[in-house]
Amino acid sequence: MQRKTLRWIIGLMGLAMMGLIAFQLYWIDSLITANEERFRKDVLDALNTVASKIEKQETYAALQKLNYLNAKVREDEQRDRIRELSEDNSSQNGNVKIVQEGNQQIFYFADTVNEGGFEFVVNFSSVAENFFFDETPPPAGGTIEQELEERDIKIRQLENKLAKVSRKYELTFDVVRDLMGPNRSITSRFNPHQLDSLLKNELVRKGIDIEFEYGVIQPLQQRFLLLTSNNRQKELEETELRATLFPNDIYGNDTLIAIDFPGKQGYLIGKVWSAMVSSGFLVLVILFCFGYSIRTIVRQKKLSEMKNDFINNMTHELKTPISTVSLAVEALNDKDIEQSSLRTKYIKVIGEENKRLGDQVEKVLQIAAIDRNDYNLKHEIIPMNEMVKNAADHIAIQVEQRGGRLNMIEKADKDLVQGDEMHLTNIILNLLDNANKYSPEAPNITLRTASDDEDFMISIHDKGIGMSREQQKHIFEKFYRVPTGDLHNVKGFGLGLAYVQRIVEAHGGSIHVDSEPGKGSKFSITLPLANEA
Repeated sequence: MQRKTLRWIIGLMGLAMMGLIAFQLYWIDSLITANEERFRKDVLDALNTVASKIEKQETYAALQKLNYLNAKVREDEQRDRIRELSEDNSSQNGNVKIVQEGNQQIFYFADTVNEGGFEFVVNFSSVAENFFFDETPPPAGGTIEQELEERDIKIRQLENKLAKVSRKYELTFDVVRDLMGPNRSITSRFNPHQLDSLLKNELVRKGIDIEFEYGVIQPLQQRFLLLTSNNRQKELEETELRATLFPNDIYGNDTLIAIDFPGKQGYLIGKVWSAMVSSGFLVLVILFCFGYSIRTIVRQKKLSEMKNDFINNMTHELKTPISTVSLAVEALNDKDIEQSSLRTKYIKVIGEENKRLGDQVEKVLQIAAIDRNDYNLKHEIIPMNEMVKNAADHIAIQVEQRGGRLNMIEKADKDLVQGDEMHLTNIILNLLDNANKYSPEAPNITLRTASDDEDFMISIHDKGIGMSREQQKHIFEKFYRVPTGDLHNVKGFGLGLAYVQRIVEAHGGSIHVDSEPGKGSKFSITLPLANEA
């Protein structure tokens, strides 16, 4: 994959990711806005319902008062009827007796009639509620005085009825005037405890169960008639959650009930918290997958490039000894070469190049061993001082040929390590070989050994080209090779340090590198000492 194509893919994936995140944020914002609008509507509905209930209760109380006054009027009428009836019966030398039975007053009238020397008592009874004045015309044949007297009685009765109607009208008008008049005190028209109870019930019915503060305010006079918290006065003055307390007053009023919720934001966020967490989790998962995909693509591209370099290096490394062997074989087949010294020389070249080919093939096979962690380690006790010295002697010849020197400092009192001697020798040779190859001028290498009660330490310090921090992060990766700039004589497959790290870790040890560009590198290896029997 070309670099330009990779950039386009990463750019498009990044653009899609940004669009997805923007859409999620827009969706969450819309959800919060919708919940806030629903919350506002529910609160306003609750306030209007409370105001309506308070007004209905006020009207109901007025009707109760009117019924009470009408009952009083009926009681007065009953007393008047009883008094009139008593007067009429007394004029007839009769007696009246009032008996209370339940909600009714029953009048008993008694008169005495003498007939043939016998005395009879005649009883009449009437219920006050069903008593009506007789308005039938008088029988014919009566005198003018009787007619006038009866007419006067009817006129008095009519006047009494008109007086009672007028009294009922005045009572009803007083109640209606109290209910709809403009001069009523607002504070006398509602009970604060009742208002608080109604607000709580209506809000809970709407599903709003959080703390709130409210007040009864008259904006034109800029004063509060009721305030539950002085700390929220400013918020109550500015809130849009308000409703007219008595909206159906004929003369109107500016009294409002305002409410404020200190924990409103937390309540609204709590409503969408699960959606926000789910959305955020999904976005993080997508971001992780996006980042992992980009990282994988970049690593695969780098791995592909390193493998291509590896193939080129391997081809070059194998082609050189093959060409040398081929030339030596042709020379041996030449009939003009009969001197034994030349034949011996060419045979030696063939043997060396064959060995070199074997080493190169062995390095290639190390790739599979590294991937499988299959090293076939032998477990034996190794005297590390001696092994390190032998490896140093092997590399010292190459260092001296370049005009350099290898200094060995032995400070390890304890040097017995359990492991595989071949692999441990290889990692020392790899590090010494790298120190030699990456020193552009005469190499100056210091090999130091040390020990404590638990570990054996080896450090290899050169004064070569060094490495940057970014390069140090990748040196233990397969096929990775540190760029050498204008230095083109450094050969290899980029497998040495990956192999070194795996072998050290397989022996229970650790490896660390310190390096600065232009000042050289220092590799430090720590291996656990063998348990003494």
